[in-house]
Amino acid sequence: MESSIDAIRIQIKKAEPVLKVLDARMESIVFDPLSPSSVDAANAEIAQVFKELLAPSSANPILGPLAAELQSQYLENVQSQVSDAKML
Repeated sequence: MESSIDAIRIQIKKAEPVLKVLDARMESIVFDPLSPSSVDAANAEIAQVFKELLAPSSANPILGPLAAELQSQYLENVQSQVSDAKML
């Protein structure tokens, strides 16, 4: 019989490769923070990556709850870069 600790370890092991791919894909998104169309494209790409990578894992108790929070953080990062670029 699997303990709850064992179940959590299994879920984390399943989540780890997805999170690594997610990180790599997010790092590869390049955009011009002063170009609205470029920013829109970056936001759309972020949404698409999350849809591709995390939708299939939505039942995973580790990835499911993290998905919305992570996506929000990536989108906020884009917006922060836009704000910073406008200040220069």
